[in-house]
Amino acid sequence: MTRWKLFGVLIVVVALFALMASAMAPDRVGSLQYAIRATARTSFVLFLAVFLSTSLARLLPSALTRSLVRERRYIGLSFAASQVLHAIALIIYIRTAPEAFWVGRTPATNIPGSIGYLMILLLTVTSFAMPARLIGPANWKKLHLAGVWILAVIFAASFLTRAHLHAAYLAPGMIMVVAMLLRMAERFEA
Repeated sequence: MTRWKLFGVLIVVVALFALMASAMAPDRVGSLQYAIRATARTSFVLFLAVFLSTSLARLLPSALTRSLVRERRYIGLSFAASQVLHAIALIIYIRTAPEAFWVGRTPATNIPGSIGYLMILLLTVTSFAMPARLIGPANWKKLHLAGVWILAVIFAASFLTRAHLHAAYLAPGMIMVVAMLLRMAERFEA
C-alpha cells in the first residue's frame, strides 16, 4: 500500500467511525457529541501510534513496529486530519448548542485545546519537504519533539481531568501516562 493510500484509508476509517457513532444518537445535539467523542478517540489512537512508534521499534523490534516507524508521517497526517474532523464537529456543535458547550467551561478551559491545535498545525505544515527545509533539520527536530510532548501532555490532562465525571476517562489517561513513561525510559536507555 502506498503511503498516501494508507492516509486515505485511515481518514475513511475515521470518517466512518464518526458517522456510525453519530448515527446512534437520538437527536442532532447528541449526534454531534458522539461525533466529537469518536474523532477524539480516533485522534488519540493515531497520535499514540506516532508517539510510540520509535520506542516500540527499539523495545519490541518486529515488522509491525518497523512499519509504524516508516509510516509515522502518514499516520501523523491522518491524526491531523482526524483533528480537523474533530474541530469541524466542535464548531458545528458550538453553533448548534452553545449553551450545552459552555456548561462548566470558560474561555480559559479552551487554552490547552487551542495550543494543541496550534501545535498540530505547525507539525503538519513542517511534515512537508519545503517548510521542513526552511526551518532546517535542527529546528525541525526541536519543533517535532516539543510538539508531540505538548500534545501528549494535553491528551493526558484532558482525559485525567475528566475522570471525575466518568471513570472511562481514566483508562486513556493512564494509557497516555504509561506511553509517556515508556518513551522517557526508552530515551534514557538509548
